[in-house]
Amino acid sequence: MKRAASAAPEKSAPRRAAAAAAPLPEMPAERLLEAAISLFAQHGFDGVSTGAVATAAGLTQSMVHYHFGSKEKLWRAAVEHLMRARGNMFSLNMEDLRDVDDLARLKIMLRRFISANASDPELTRILIHEGMNDSPRLKWLATRYMVRGYKTFNGAIEAAIKSGAVRRLPVRDVTNIIVGACVLTFTLSRLLKEVYGELPTTPEAVSSLSDTLLDVLFKGLEANPKR
Repeated sequence: MKRAASAAPEKSAPRRAAAAAAPLPEMPAERLLEAAISLFAQHGFDGVSTGAVATAAGLTQSMVHYHFGSKEKLWRAAVEHLMRARGNMFSLNMEDLRDVDDLARLKIMLRRFISANASDPELTRILIHEGMNDSPRLKWLATRYMVRGYKTFNGAIEAAIKSGAVRRLPVRDVTNIIVGACVLTFTLSRLLKEVYGELPTTPEAVSSLSDTLLDVLFKGLEANPKR
């Protein structure tokens, strides 16, 4: 299953039977979700109709209403679908990092967050559309998902400050700088391809961004800082 904007192609699951070489067709609801994610990321909620989603999925509009009931419910289901995938790549459960020091934990979180955004920037594109309007959808997004994510980064930064690993700076500002750096590069990937001649989503580019971001954040840009 693959959306047009995905960073890397994925192979469809094979059938279990002897006719097994043929790929297993996607379920209609899955096809509709994939089409909806791509269209909502490109055009925002108001710029997408259920008919457009059905056409992109190769299905009839009645299938949208059968599976999701309304455009609003389809949008929520699309976001929840994205967030489940994001949770598999960037879990907010940091239990596996409990035995590392505060600075190492923060650096690992940044690398994981960059990788998750590089893999699929569609969530951020949807967030940008919604962030421009004070809508019930934005409030739902913030309450259901975003507040917890920001709190996780805030907590990691606060712990690093408390332990003396990083300088005491406004935590909210540091979190916003991190989030902006980690997501906008991939949200603007098409523009950056025009500027630099290559996508920022290749494994080499993602690794380079991770290394450079950590170097700038934790060591600074100034070559010979004055004491």
